[in-house]
Amino acid sequence: MSTPRLLFVSSLILLLSLIVVSSSAFSASAKNNMSSSHKDIETKDAPAPVGPYSQAVLTGNTLYVSGQVAIDPASGDMVGGGDVEAETRQVLKNMEAVLKEAGATSHNVVRTTVFLADLGDFAKVNALYAEYFDGPVSPARACVQVAALPKAARVEIDCIAVL
Repeated sequence: MSTPRLLFVSSLILLLSLIVVSSSAFSASAKNNMSSSHKDIETKDAPAPVGPYSQAVLTGNTLYVSGQVAIDPASGDMVGGGDVEAETRQVLKNMEAVLKEAGATSHNVVRTTVFLADLGDFAKVNALYAEYFDGPVSPARACVQVAALPKAARVEIDCIAVL
């Protein structure tokens, strides 16, 4: 290999090594900064997670509340016995407890997702949802029917709030 070509290849290898080292350092720094800006929100007034997740995570002024089902936080049992209205009331109560723990209310909620085991329950759930979100601006929302929900729930709701 000629000297100029060898010099070029060596310089290229050095440059690529510096890029990789810089990228790794930036990635580690960014990861440390992100994890330190996330805050786990937990309250005994809402059911403990049934898996490896948080009840909610606050990052900056945005709160991400995990999906809530109709579990009574005191007993750990499902509420409602299949009555979608009773389940919806408990779901909203659980969500309110998590919001409150973070210093928020339903008026801070900007987005929800409603998961229904049967879309035929939409009108019943929607009526209670409208009572709960009674502020001047309703949150953006998606509502979908799913094949199944945890604990054989009929409704699950998650939300995003801005504090």
